[in-house]
Amino acid sequence: MLKYMIGIDAGGTHSTAIAYDENGKELGRAESGPGQINNDYELGIKNIAQAVNELRDKIDGDCIKVLAGIAGLSVVGNAPEVAATISSMVGNIPTRAITDSLLALYNGLEGADGALVIAGTGSVVNGRQNGSLIAVGGYGSLLGDEGSGYAITKAALQSALLSWDKREKNSLIDLFVKEFNVDNMGEVPAKFYSLTSPEVASKAVKVAKLADSGDEDARKIIADQAHLLARDIIMCLDRYEDPKPMRIALTGSVLSNNAMMRSYMEAEVKEKYPDAVFSVSNGENARGVIFDKSKDYRYFTNHNDDE
Repeated sequence: MLKYMIGIDAGGTHSTAIAYDENGKELGRAESGPGQINNDYELGIKNIAQAVNELRDKIDGDCIKVLAGIAGLSVVGNAPEVAATISSMVGNIPTRAITDSLLALYNGLEGADGALVIAGTGSVVNGRQNGSLIAVGGYGSLLGDEGSGYAITKAALQSALLSWDKREKNSLIDLFVKEFNVDNMGEVPAKFYSLTSPEVASKAVKVAKLADSGDEDARKIIADQAHLLARDIIMCLDRYEDPKPMRIALTGSVLSNNAMMRSYMEAEVKEKYPDAVFSVSNGENARGVIFDKSKDYRYFTNHNDDE
């Protein structure tokens, strides 16, 4: 009988489950609603189980394990209990629950040691060496997320507001007045505070395009945020033991689409670590299940056991 495994990337907008055979060949996929369990625990778990069960119904074979990378798991905690709960809803298949960022690390590094840099709406740097994990940043938009889409928009808006108060020229003033459809910068903050984090982050694309056109005000924002992200990567590399793994995978909309950001960031990291090797990660993070060698899978019985 065909044996296969399922990886599921459960995020804030949707959950994507993908089945792979033991050689890593994709067998099928399914999608469901948000799996971010710190916003709505029961709905998140339900959506994760729904996607897994939809795949199981499609594939004639024996599912040997489920690896669920779940947004919000670090906030909720108790991953073994979460895994056992999911297992109870998917036919008692051995299940492991990890953060979505760790799932992305497994995929981005294909099981090897190194670092994964995520910069989308938020940002975080995750490192892995000899089974030990290192995390730098990832503290949310109020406390961190340097180099993220949110941080780029926020920094650009702060620059525009400062110039507005000084009545100095700044190309970012024109950008935000047009973007928010207002008469002047004084009306922008109220508009800004009404936006969700993803909506704020989405406006970073406009800042990046302005920088690409040669505008110095926008370029400085990109350079400053690249510096902060490089700082976090260097902190992660500093914490490795020698010999340090030098593989660094990049993922997230900011790093996938912003060549200027990547260029500034990589150049600064290589000043200290010239052997660093950067690559843009495959975005299918559910693929991380192929590279997860952990034995800590849970299944639902009258009690939770390690497999």
